[in-house]
Amino acid sequence: MAVRNEKLEAARLQRRWSVEVASAKVGISVNTFNRWERGLQIPQLDTLDRLCNAFNMTPEELGFGDAIVSKRRTQVVPPGQEQPHTYRDAPENSFSHLADSDEIDLLSDLARGHEHYHSQGERDHQAQEFSRREAMTLLVGTPSAIFGLTQESDCSLLHPQEIIALCEVNVPLCWQLYFEGGFTEVGQILPGYISQLTVIAQQPSLYQKKAASLVSQVYQLSYLLAIQRQDFGTALSHTSQAITYSQLAEDRELRVAALMRQAYVYFCLGRISSRMQTYREALHHSPGSSALIRGYLYAGLAETHAVRRETQEASYYLDLAYQTFPTRPEDDPTFSFTRFHWSTLYTFDGQVQLHLDQLDRAWEAFTKVDQSVPQGLVPLRTEVTVHQAATTLAMNELEQCCALLEQAATSTLALGSRLRYDQAAMIYEHALEKWGHEPCIKRLAPLFQ
Repeated sequence: MAVRNEKLEAARLQRRWSVEVASAKVGISVNTFNRWERGLQIPQLDTLDRLCNAFNMTPEELGFGDAIVSKRRTQVVPPGQEQPHTYRDAPENSFSHLADSDEIDLLSDLARGHEHYHSQGERDHQAQEFSRREAMTLLVGTPSAIFGLTQESDCSLLHPQEIIALCEVNVPLCWQLYFEGGFTEVGQILPGYISQLTVIAQQPSLYQKKAASLVSQVYQLSYLLAIQRQDFGTALSHTSQAITYSQLAEDRELRVAALMRQAYVYFCLGRISSRMQTYREALHHSPGSSALIRGYLYAGLAETHAVRRETQEASYYLDLAYQTFPTRPEDDPTFSFTRFHWSTLYTFDGQVQLHLDQLDRAWEAFTKVDQSVPQGLVPLRTEVTVHQAATTLAMNELEQCCALLEQAATSTLALGSRLRYDQAAMIYEHALEKWGHEPCIKRLAPLFQ
């Protein structure tokens, strides 16, 4: 079983380097560096040299002392003319004694084969993920297509209970697809769900409350898409509809979730007082809600107080959030329409610390998010990259800030998140004011034009 390389991870975190920055310094891919830290792979001998040089540490200090069985290939030089080690204070026994050339060649070939194996495995994994996303899109799109036929024919092809049964299965899949980066697919599908569910929700029947519950979820998902486009007027309208239908469904937890999402729209609009008022309304309705809902609510209140520089209140609610948040969020009954994870809580924690100028704590919190969120074009990955860029800007970490801004710009554009892109652009403007003469800042200009 793979054992995580805690020494390598600790060395990276001590320097406040993200995985992206560390891998760039060594000259390898992010995935390769991740595999080193997870104990799934060891560096080739020449790559190990570059790693030691980048960290100015020995192989033992980086957790590879026991893994390497051969000394790196060097040129034999006469006694007294040895070249100094390129990494800090490397002891004479950094590697085992020099192996013969056949053994070194074999080890090198094995290392290359190991690298190829993982590269192929990554490609297979990416192909599986792509196929899975296509399958999910097909599943959630089929009911929407049927709903479209219903509208065109002016007659119902499905009974209300059949529509409800389809939506109960597919609406949670829509949430999953959104959080895996399927913004376009979800945006095309949701109007069909809204059109059918609202008809049932507005008419007294056995299915009215269930339809109202589902359409409230769909409006909350629609809000997320509008937020990513920075269409705040539409986002506010969607949250209002979500609140209305949650009341019709008599679902306290849906109502609290919708209110918290409305509070975020107010934050984006710079209406901090309205945000606080909305959170307080959510707090009023929260007794009896699940631990996940309440934990998220307390974290939101902590961040709002931090924006207002109310340190004592921010700390109180943040502590309460950690005490309340469930150990396994995915087991919470509200997880299907919230998708709040521990990484969500860590993100709030980082934002609280950033607002209160606790930069080391902010970086620590965002690092936890960085480690727990999968690589790729997913919303939380792009969000934490933007937050890390803001933190390194405040820390005066020029090189790291530039690397994170570049990553943020490219990933937010690829994902289609105007919200996160504009946040990254704002950070870039501040970086430009601070370091406008630096070459790495100048190189970023085309990304933010």
